[in-house]
Amino acid sequence: MAKKTPEQLAKEFEGRKAKGLAKGGAAYWPNVLANAVLKQVAAGEPVTVAALMARVEADAQTQDVMVKAGAEEALARLRQAIAKGA
Repeated sequence: MAKKTPEQLAKEFEGRKAKGLAKGGAAYWPNVLANAVLKQVAAGEPVTVAALMARVEADAQTQDVMVKAGAEEALARLRQAIAKGA
């Protein structure tokens, strides 16, 4: 078996670390949703599903892996709730 270079090992480690953070971030979705509601209320805007989804989608654009994973999970849960309610 060929020996891996330090660059290959570092790349694999970063990939595993990002995957672990993303899994942990998926548990962060209630916080992302709560923050979106608080931002809507603080801005004096009505709290609607469309406004919440737009706010959460903006959070999903961040580089922070935890927030990004949480925002993606929150969006998935919102879409699921909308589908069940329709």
